[in-house]
Amino acid sequence: MTPAVELLDLLEGLERKRTSVIDLVRGGQPAVPWRLYPGDTGIFDRHTRCQFYYHSHGADHEAGHFHTVRLFGDHTVHVVAISMTQGGWPQALFTLNLWAIGDAYESAENLRRYVRRFRLREHAGPAPLVRFVNLIFQTFAPQIERLQDEKLATLAAYRSMHSGVDVFEDRSLEILSRVEIDVRARASSAASMTSRR
Repeated sequence: MTPAVELLDLLEGLERKRTSVIDLVRGGQPAVPWRLYPGDTGIFDRHTRCQFYYHSHGADHEAGHFHTVRLFGDHTVHVVAISMTQGGWPQALFTLNLWAIGDAYESAENLRRYVRRFRLREHAGPAPLVRFVNLIFQTFAPQIERLQDEKLATLAAYRSMHSGVDVFEDRSLEILSRVEIDVRARASSAASMTSRR
């Protein structure tokens, strides 16, 4: 089974049980804008140094989003955010400027490496929730890697047009790269490619 098909099975299975990964990460807590779920430290794996947490801004275009982070001794690096629909399905991936997430600058090469190595062991949190995040990375790794290049290209273009401005602190520049995703379409494509082999 490909990661895309496994991700589709996971989401549809939760849907059949009338729940979602958003319900799992909130753990019965009410939806409160800007609150971090499942708690202030999210879910993290000390061994792989990967972390994720969920929150919402009370926006109309999404239910909220998962932030995925690489942990270091003295700083963190935001890898990608997973935007979720009200129905509990991922709809887009995006990256953020440093001021919005409070992390450190990294080269595109390092960011791509973090994407390829991003994984939490399932005992780090509720297994379906951890599997969901891991499968997003396995299914959409090329898109997530490409977002890292687009992020740095956006920063470079903005810097060239706004000399003297600290691009990392400019509050008018928040989302640096974004791509829409469709789990059902990706799973269908993966299944058809497998059947042709």
